[in-house]
Amino acid sequence: MLKGAIARRYAGAIFEIARKQNTMDRTLEDVKSIAEVFAHRKLAYLLREPKIPAQRKETALRQALAAKVLPTSLNLALLIVQRELVDVMPHIATEFEHLVLDYRNQAVAEVTTAAPIDDAQKDVVKRALEQKTGKSIIIQTRVDPSILGGVVARVGDEIIDGSVRNRLHVLQQQLLSGISLSNDDEFASEDTEGFAEPANR
Repeated sequence: MLKGAIARRYAGAIFEIARKQNTMDRTLEDVKSIAEVFAHRKLAYLLREPKIPAQRKETALRQALAAKVLPTSLNLALLIVQRELVDVMPHIATEFEHLVLDYRNQAVAEVTTAAPIDDAQKDVVKRALEQKTGKSIIIQTRVDPSILGGVVARVGDEIIDGSVRNRLHVLQQQLLSGISLSNDDEFASEDTEGFAEPANR
């Protein structure tokens, strides 16, 4: 079975437990913590190595997690190790976070701008994305000068590209393919009329 399918199955199981026990926030923290613990090189080797006794693995895992996570979360970690799915844990954490966001009608938007934006500008982008997606948006920002200006937003698998770089690319494609610009086109202006082919006289 593919890692994605396995991750969704385990994420779905722990999600239902967290929902019934009303421990969604804590379980989300736990699942992320488990994924981080599994990423530690020495512990990851110990947990993956088939020659190391299962009891030693369980002891190491309990020492690393028991004081930090809920019993149900610890049981998840133990089950993952028992079934030799340590490499799948990051995918389980990602799938679980997606389930929590969907449950709360939220979405994370990765917003890229050419220069840093202030809180007021973030709020404008947030409201626009909420109107487009119908979800409460959690914004994560990053700066990439190469987009020149505007905003590029990724919400899940959807990319909303409002960058100057993208507009220039679209304009170049239109010019190279010989598409005439109508008066309604967002690029139609005195600045671009000079590129139009001369009319027959």
